[in-house]
Amino acid sequence: MRRRAVSPGPFENASSGGAHETCCCVADAIFAEPRLADIYDLLDPDRPDLDAYVALADELDAHSIVDVGCGTGTLACLLAARGKQVTAVDPAAASVDVARRKPNADRVRWLVGDAMALPPLHTDLVTMTGNVAQVFLTDEL
Repeated sequence: MRRRAVSPGPFENASSGGAHETCCCVADAIFAEPRLADIYDLLDPDRPDLDAYVALADELDAHSIVDVGCGTGTLACLLAARGKQVTAVDPAAASVDVARRKPNADRVRWLVGDAMALPPLHTDLVTMTGNVAQVFLTDEL
């Protein structure tokens, strides 16, 4: 069953309490639970799977990157540390709050919402890592 959650609008920070609200899809509500988001990275501390994404960004000489389904922001922060311009989006505000506390998080533009929350932009690369593809419940938007 597809769950619906209300989150700040696409141009609002998750912690800003912005007046504009939009609806976005959350496939698994546990990622929106603050207590679980806080321990998520402890359950998978080594992320060698992200090396391929970093290598691809370097190989393509990508300067601007969008990370769809960024979760707790590990990849977004890795890319930002390498000087990339990163926009990261995730429908789970609690996960984005965790991401905002990581090293190099201040170099990332964080958005709460699904991919449809992204404003019009030009980018060199779009990533979708890990289990993000598993959240698609149907072929419909």
